[in-house]
Amino acid sequence: MVVARVAAFAVVCCVIWPGSWGETDHTRCPVSFLGRCSCGMGFSRYDTFKEKKYTVNCTNTGFTNVTLLQDLPDRTEVLIFTGNTIPILPFNVFSNMVYLDFLETIDMSNNHIKFIQGRTFHKVYNVKNLILSHNNLEITDDKERPRVFSNFENLERLVLTNAFSEDSNSSDYLLSLEDIFYESELVYLKILHLEQNEIWTIGDNPKIFCQLPALEQLHLGQNRLFDFDFRIDCLHSLLYIDLEMNIIPRLSDDAMTRLDSVLEPTNKSLQIKMTENPFSCDCRSKNFVHWLNTTKVKVMEWEQYTCLDGYPENNIGKHLGEVHELKCPSVHGNSVKARSENIANYDSGIYPPDDHANHPHYHGYSSGTIGALSFFLVFTSSLLLAVAYFHRKNLQNIVLPYWDFITRKIGYTGLSNDEAPHEVNV
Repeated sequence: MVVARVAAFAVVCCVIWPGSWGETDHTRCPVSFLGRCSCGMGFSRYDTFKEKKYTVNCTNTGFTNVTLLQDLPDRTEVLIFTGNTIPILPFNVFSNMVYLDFLETIDMSNNHIKFIQGRTFHKVYNVKNLILSHNNLEITDDKERPRVFSNFENLERLVLTNAFSEDSNSSDYLLSLEDIFYESELVYLKILHLEQNEIWTIGDNPKIFCQLPALEQLHLGQNRLFDFDFRIDCLHSLLYIDLEMNIIPRLSDDAMTRLDSVLEPTNKSLQIKMTENPFSCDCRSKNFVHWLNTTKVKVMEWEQYTCLDGYPENNIGKHLGEVHELKCPSVHGNSVKARSENIANYDSGIYPPDDHANHPHYHGYSSGTIGALSFFLVFTSSLLLAVAYFHRKNLQNIVLPYWDFITRKIGYTGLSNDEAPHEVNV
């Protein structure tokens, strides 16, 4: 009787906890993984290879659904599920019957994900790293799910590099992202990556990052930012801001004041990186260069930043640390008088308006829209040419009579002109 009960219990366990007790194959993964993944101990790049962790790796495995993740082994510490085609993440990606107490990292980058349901992730309370880079996420309008990350109770690192659909304007999905940060209560998030998302400005919702009180690192590189236009006075733990490879010609006075004010009440340190921006080295950058030399903010390697534009023209190509003369180009032509007036105004503290300050947000067509329109134009032209080719005889019968009539009309007109009498002077 006891043996029968033990056997029954074992059967139930195998059904309830397939990730722990289910059958495995030569990859040491559950058979439902179809032999495409690998499971076992290995060093993890997500913690800089410090120690071995039990890793389930399904990279470029051709899956089109996530049903297999219901059988994820409960000892999994790192899940790498990348390079697949999963347009929609359904409810309950992981089994409700399995407790993933050891799961620390989930990497679902490059999966063509467009939509994440509000109840997609459960049993992820110990996950510290979530990577959703290089997807096509839609999080606006009816696709917005403000509590999508609410079950990541201990999340410390969120990577959303190139994560959003090009069909959405950055100003729209940033508003939705602020709601997500607020509703999901990511109170332990320390590192946020938002690189390569075609962000022009954050000024429409400058308090977006205030919903992340523990934030230490903010990565906004490789976007299209003109300036530093968001609040950080609410981020008391912030240590590092990455603004490299944007289109910043100089920081505005407001931005520099905002950065300095963060350091005034305390002795905290703040680093900012702005390498490979198109800096302009003319009179409008005088305050910026002065700030670089005097601020307590550590602007990393600013002496090596290169002037893409400037005046005098010999500033172009120089490093900022080598620039000693900043003048205003002529706005009334190349006359010596006009140039002298500009320099006099500059020396008196009167500068031309900074054309990038309070820069408006551009609502242009996305590259996806332009590509679709181009394809439609080429397709329509090709279709018309094909129809014309297959019906060329009918078209000839229709067009030739009109063509003959027009040419005859032109010929008659020419003859009548030739036959007109000419005036003869005797």
